[in-house]
Amino acid sequence: MPSPSTSASASSPIRNPQKPGIRRHLKMVSFSKFQAAPPMLSQRLRRAPSTLVRTAFAFGLGLAIALTIPVPPPALAAGAETMLRQNLPAALRGDRVAVREVARAIVRIGPRSFKAAAQMRPLLRSEALQGSSAAANAYGILLQYGIGGPKNPKEAASWYAKGGASGNLSASKNAALAYALGWGVQRNTKRANQLLAKVPSDQRSRKMLEISKALMHPGREEPELALYWLERAVSLDKNGQLNAAGAYRKLAGSMENGDEKLLEWLQPLAEKGNVRATIFLARHYEESGTEPARAKAADLYFQAAAAADPDAYEGLGRLLTVTQPPLSDRIMTFLEDKAQAGVASANLALGTHYLFGATATGEMREKGMAHLEAAARAGDPETQYRLALILLGDASDSKQHDLARAYLVLSAAGGNKLAAQAAKQFGPLTVADAREIVETARN
Repeated sequence: MPSPSTSASASSPIRNPQKPGIRRHLKMVSFSKFQAAPPMLSQRLRRAPSTLVRTAFAFGLGLAIALTIPVPPPALAAGAETMLRQNLPAALRGDRVAVREVARAIVRIGPRSFKAAAQMRPLLRSEALQGSSAAANAYGILLQYGIGGPKNPKEAASWYAKGGASGNLSASKNAALAYALGWGVQRNTKRANQLLAKVPSDQRSRKMLEISKALMHPGREEPELALYWLERAVSLDKNGQLNAAGAYRKLAGSMENGDEKLLEWLQPLAEKGNVRATIFLARHYEESGTEPARAKAADLYFQAAAAADPDAYEGLGRLLTVTQPPLSDRIMTFLEDKAQAGVASANLALGTHYLFGATATGEMREKGMAHLEAAARAGDPETQYRLALILLGDASDSKQHDLARAYLVLSAAGGNKLAAQAAKQFGPLTVADAREIVETARN
């Protein structure tokens, strides 16, 4: 689904700047302690590539090493490339069915140059004039991006609208985007809404959110119009699936008195059960630093925790270290009840609190390890990885090292790439054997 070239950020997801909580700040064992591990393990890690050591044990070293994980490009629609390749020869010979198949492939692949695009332009135009909405949409894409010939965004918008008038939802959304942004045509908000009226409400709300984001493109911010489209998107999003809270946060950052505006926007979203809005609002109160505000933050985190949001438990763990009774007692009781019920996020929060609190004692450390082990046994890959590092760094018992190795294997099986890298240093171990080691240690 193409986005305007003048609004490159339109299709980019708003990144969530919050996340400095328990998971990211869980302190790990120091490197000097790790070196004290049995010779075989220490030698294996000393032989490991330096980049692996720096990444896999970044927490233990206490270094601010940014681990950049490349984000793969969006996957092409299944079979679209094959569809284009198989139908292109027949389409160039004038086969109308093949022309329409090529049109569908172009729409699914998106704006990208391809062989014989110049020859396809007139064929797509002709087919569009004979009623093919897919051809109208594809021809608009070629015009918009100058594929196979010169750019003509103004004409592209009219072809999108033509395809939309024939019932093509993709064309309707493309045309709405063009008219809403004034891209290639005179801005026409009414026309954009008319085109979007033909689109199912869930798709319509997502397109409106995309329009709002495009209107906040750096250097060309139009906050009032962006707010109009954002509020329309939120009103259609009955189930709170949109990342409206993130969009509001970005919008507030460009406005005077943005913090007050943000609270004004987030409050009704949170009341409707939007978990992202609830978390954002809780973080705002948490960071204000006063006990009454922290009490508000705790209530909001409790609300988000009811939706099983792990960020809510991280927030409660942070509050536990800075609040006073009776609020701290209330948070502790809540976390202990949830931990006893087997909620991994609650065990992680309590484990971190006991292990790394300012007044940690031997008894508290033992409690912390028990909570982390409970979260690890529940299958949380990140906790399994971090617990493995603690076991490797602290223990002089070979059984504990076997347990650490088992947790690395389980964490890797759960998708933790750093655990997979670290596990390779200790030789092969099956997931089944790793589970048996963990279960044996538990008993």
